Amino acid sequence: MAKEKFVTDDLQNLSEEVVFEQIAILQQEGNKDLPETDIGIQDVAAIALNNMPPKYVCSFIDKVSPRKELLDELQDLRKYARRQLLKAIRKVSKNPHD
Repeated sequence: MAKEKFVTDDLQNLSEEVVFEQIAILQQEGNKDLPETDIGIQDVAAIALNNMPPKYVCSFIDKVSPRKELLDELQDLRKYARRQLLKAIRKVSKNPHD
């Protein structure tokens, strides 16, 4: 793959992190429709991420001490991720992969 030719260790899609953060919260809340299997969780995450805008950062400073604008964007992204996850959970529940 072409990406392997470049150093990308610091490049991170925050949408992906937010989705898994929200999945963990849904688990803690006891969402009974959330799949219990790894593949079911991956299905839900993939569906949600495909409906979300990517939010890439590559700066160590943005990751460790994000500026106010990025924090505001992340808060909005968390709300959007939760909505997309709830839709994805319904979709996977109706059409389970496993």
